[in-house]
Amino acid sequence: MHQFLTPLVAILGLWLGFPNPLGQVPLLALLYPAALYACALRASTWQTALRSGWLTGMTAASACLYWLAVPVHDFGDLPWVLAVPCAVVIGAYVGLYAGLFCMATHLFRDRTSPLRRALLAGVLWFLLEWLRGVLFTGFPWLSLSSAFVPWPVAVQFASVVGGYGLSGIMAAIACLAYESLHGRQTSLCAATLSGFTLVICAWGIMTLSTPLPQSSPFGALMIQGNINQDQKWEAAFQKGTVDKYLALTRQALGGERPRLVIWPETSMPFYFQEHKTYGPVVRDFVKENNIALLIGTPGYDRKTGAGYALFNRAYLLGADGETLGHYDKEHLVPFGEYLPPGLNLPFLAKLLQGVGDFTPGTRTQPLKLGDLALGMLICYESIFPELALQRVADGANVLVNISNDAWFGFTAAPEQHIQLSAMRAVEQGRFLLRGTNTGITAAIDPHGRIIGRSNVFVDAAVFVTASPLSSRTVYFHIAAWLPLAGVALALLLLLRPVRPSA
Repeated sequence: MHQFLTPLVAILGLWLGFPNPLGQVPLLALLYPAALYACALRASTWQTALRSGWLTGMTAASACLYWLAVPVHDFGDLPWVLAVPCAVVIGAYVGLYAGLFCMATHLFRDRTSPLRRALLAGVLWFLLEWLRGVLFTGFPWLSLSSAFVPWPVAVQFASVVGGYGLSGIMAAIACLAYESLHGRQTSLCAATLSGFTLVICAWGIMTLSTPLPQSSPFGALMIQGNINQDQKWEAAFQKGTVDKYLALTRQALGGERPRLVIWPETSMPFYFQEHKTYGPVVRDFVKENNIALLIGTPGYDRKTGAGYALFNRAYLLGADGETLGHYDKEHLVPFGEYLPPGLNLPFLAKLLQGVGDFTPGTRTQPLKLGDLALGMLICYESIFPELALQRVADGANVLVNISNDAWFGFTAAPEQHIQLSAMRAVEQGRFLLRGTNTGITAAIDPHGRIIGRSNVFVDAAVFVTASPLSSRTVYFHIAAWLPLAGVALALLLLLRPVRPSA
């Protein structure tokens, strides 16, 4: 019975703990590491543990990432019977880390006490999440701690240990809960579990009760154009797109006077830098309304010799309509912005943005607007902790994420995306302004609280007040050392092996 029930608990825990079409219950996400832990301890061999963990993780991740099949079907023109396996392939990759977790947990099952075993499982979870975030360009989706963003008190400790570190602590809590109900050292495991929980909650309560600094507050207006993904790259619709963004912005300016207006990723679906019709129209609008405007658009630079390098670009226009600077996206989406070598297949080529293969940018410095230093994150760059940290290291006092999640339709993808983005705000102690084409457009405060948001697939204008902040979190200072510290802690927990009982 256990061989079927335990994996089912893990699958349902992950699916219900993260955003899904039915409703999210964050606490249920802890059932995932707890059930995987149980599978590992009960397995007869490490091969069985690996297989059980991988199959369970693959099923759970595929269920959560079901939305990956939507663009393949809708824009790649593949039937569902061929589109769904694309989501399963990614789920299988994410599930592999669950398999490795189970295998390693089984291997040290009899070498440690129940307490150290549960703690070691938490460290292992942290290291595997970190590894998944950096290996093969990185895919840190479904990071355990991000499931708790709807409960801000639970995620404040990410400002100390980061999202991956907090995931490790939460996994340790889940495994300690299992040990508290089974086997030896139940009281000691329960006490340790209570201690971890108390630290996370106390830190969260203390942090949330401390008022945010109000240095130089400014108004920001994010415009959600809700442009149909099927049409946005068609030349015939470019005028309509420009007119719509101008009209939505003009209407919103009637009630608010922001210092900065943000249009989303590729909101201007043409080469803004050279367009002799729509470029001047937008610049004149900026001058007439005396606002700064951040826009997403394709860009290009001439290569040395011949040809052009294409970029997913963000331009910042000053109140005089002149360009103050630009940022080129550095971490590109495989299959969405470039095709990996050897995978230049027709249906995959249809998933590329309208201009074709992009080139990674190399300039990460903030875009400057007076005392504002805007650290740019385009699209899914906001799911990578190291990118947000680099922006702050370069001097950013506000984070800005422009994105286009229209590819994924009415699915859980936008909600999963914004919860990952919220973790970056907590880790770096910065306001994060998020402008998207179809939602979720929002602002997130340094405590990960969403202080303004739109619905999906509607025209929207979101006005918020934010502040540029210059202080740096504990996590900012120690992030580079955390993986090494995790390895050292794992070795320390394994130093004194327990002799297996006869």
